[in-house]
Amino acid sequence: MIWVAVYDISDDGERGWAASVLQAWGFARVQRSLYVGRLQRGRTADLAAVLARRVRSGRVALIPVTDELLGRALEVGTPPYAPLKPPRHGPAVVV
Repeated sequence: MIWVAVYDISDDGERGWAASVLQAWGFARVQRSLYVGRLQRGRTADLAAVLARRVRSGRVALIPVTDELLGRALEVGTPPYAPLKPPRHGPAVVV
């Protein structure tokens, strides 16, 4: 399933760490605090637990999006980081 991860973290160190974790889990950065990635069934709780270990100065939301809904998403302009739609098969990562 596709997941959108978005955060609002005030501490620079925590924010950088959260970005690194999301990228290590195969998420692509779409905007500065918005990532899109695919997770295998049951792995979302694992990712949330990893993020909860260090994020204290803000929040992280993990939002499920079906392939069908993401396929209907509209994008205008050139994305600064990556397109909204992630690759069909992301890398397998164990943390």
